[in-house]
Amino acid sequence: MGKVANMMMNTLTPREQQVADAVARGLTNRQIAREFGISPETVKRHLATIYDKLCVSGRVPLAIHVVTSRHDQKVAVAS
Repeated sequence: MGKVANMMMNTLTPREQQVADAVARGLTNRQIAREFGISPETVKRHLATIYDKLCVSGRVPLAIHVVTSRHDQKVAVAS
């Protein structure tokens, strides 16, 4: 996934990146909504857009994508 994962993550808006990170941390839609001061429906809309942009089909594939992208960024910085 590597560079492709990083490039795809860069297509997300800052808020979408925050929501994706929160999903990777294991937060529910309600917890994400509370953390960012938005409604759970807005979280659902963000997630639908994120899934489309990253070509993933749910929370677990999204979390894997986020973690992989973070790992690849750390490796690139260390090189």
